[in-house]
Amino acid sequence: MVNNTAESSESSDDEQSYSSSSEEWSKSSDDADEIVEVNGFQVLDSQVNQVMAIFEKYPDMASDFSLKNQQLRNAYMGVLLNVIMTLCQSPDELTMDDLNKADRTVLDLTKAGFKLHWLRQKVDEDFLKKEKKREIRAQIRLLEEKVKKRKLSLSDLESALKKQKASALAIETPFDFSDIV
Repeated sequence: MVNNTAESSESSDDEQSYSSSSEEWSKSSDDADEIVEVNGFQVLDSQVNQVMAIFEKYPDMASDFSLKNQQLRNAYMGVLLNVIMTLCQSPDELTMDDLNKADRTVLDLTKAGFKLHWLRQKVDEDFLKKEKKREIRAQIRLLEEKVKKRKLSLSDLESALKKQKASALAIETPFDFSDIV
């Protein structure tokens, strides 16, 4: 269910700047970003495709969400979108702090009535990926240290080999007339 409504100039200042996606909601009314209703949530036109995709894949996601205050409904949807966007960051940009915040936020959204088992699974997967990456980096450091030690040991062996070859060559070299006389 999608309804388009132009952002009215009668909207309160609080309503224009209220959302967890504050950068988009705090745009001045001159920008006139259109507000669209999707399944009872008012979202910015730029967020419609994301929200519709969520409801297409998880149609009962908000079936237990019972808040009647439209501003709070919008804010919760904004928070949900922010969590999803956080999880869309590259693994190098995504910090454990980000994951911990996302984890707590998903818990809060679930308590509010959203059915987010799918998002909980993604957060858990990201935690596992971060842990695996940390383990792999530790293994890489250990292997690099072993390689460095082996290279030093090999360098020492090569040096000893050169000395032995020089000694062997010196032994095999016949005396010169001047060495004897």
